[in-house]
Amino acid sequence: MGRWFNRGRERDDEPPRESGSSSGPVIEITVTTGGRSVTETVGGPLAFGLQYHAYHEQYGATDARTLEAGSRYAQELMRGNDINEAVAVYQEIVGLRSSALGPQHPDTLRSKHSLAFALWQRGSHAEAERVQRDVYEARRRVLGDEDAETLRSGNNLGWLLIELGRVDEAEPLLRRVADGMARTLGRDDTDTLSCQLKLAGLHHLQGRSQQAERALRDVVKRLTRTLGPTSPVSLQARSNLLVVLLDNDRAAEAVDAARALADDAARTLSSTDGVLLHARHSLARALAGVGRRGEAIRLLADTLPDSERGRGVDHPATLEMRTLFALLLVEAGDRRAAQEARAALAGCERVHGPAHPQTEKARALVRLTR
Repeated sequence: MGRWFNRGRERDDEPPRESGSSSGPVIEITVTTGGRSVTETVGGPLAFGLQYHAYHEQYGATDARTLEAGSRYAQELMRGNDINEAVAVYQEIVGLRSSALGPQHPDTLRSKHSLAFALWQRGSHAEAERVQRDVYEARRRVLGDEDAETLRSGNNLGWLLIELGRVDEAEPLLRRVADGMARTLGRDDTDTLSCQLKLAGLHHLQGRSQQAERALRDVVKRLTRTLGPTSPVSLQARSNLLVVLLDNDRAAEAVDAARALADDAARTLSSTDGVLLHARHSLARALAGVGRRGEAIRLLADTLPDSERGRGVDHPATLEMRTLFALLLVEAGDRRAAQEARAALAGCERVHGPAHPQTEKARALVRLTR
């Protein structure tokens, strides 16, 4: 079964900015080397980090200005795909806000929500689920079940439960959240539709693919009407619809849809964005499914380096892509097959463990190359 794609929020009090649209500080630094002093202007994560540490020294670790600067620094690290460093900064901010404001203060919970997102992006799903559950339960107590922030936390928690394979636990939660979002935010609100996307994915995992497809087509139609076909969440919904088509052996129908999605995503997103990577992975699956193996191999060879840069070598989606690449190389008798199969197996063993189905699949490919 193909990987269902989910685009999360970095923080639930503001949407993530588009890649490359940073509007943070620009700082001049002077570096002395070999007796020469050179002044350089820096921006991006380095400038955010320098600002955070400067505020730390000037105002103190728990000052509101310092903590907000730290949060912005972590967001910028996320946008630069420095996920491990972002996790470390978010953990630091959560600890400081918990000490200064209390563990259930809204600002502390927002930072924990962001930490959960970063952990999920890193592939630490079990830890992300624990943190997100803490946020959800705290918001239920403090804000109530129908508050928008509570509902968004429940939405993310439901997705993490699906990622962990706990679909029976996820379904009632997501149904409750989807109903609450429709009442609180509106039936066509982006968050409401995002929750319905997760429910459709859950139905697909449960083998109820016709129900999932109907729900997805309805969500795509409403998103296209309200946001246009190339908004991030519209692209996500179209990508998830492809998973249903491909998993139901409808590759011929999926080829054109996957190519259109990949072209639309390429016009609006960076080459390392998860939506574009997912679209290209789906297109490769579709091409292979209609016998166009050579095209699929070339596409995956071009896409894998972008997935490694954008999501990381050991991200589950990168490993799934590499396993498909190795499979197609084995089928084609390509000399690269052994190396790619071994790389896929090593990664799956690190991330999933030796007994996971994905690991077993990679191990079978290695045996075929001997």
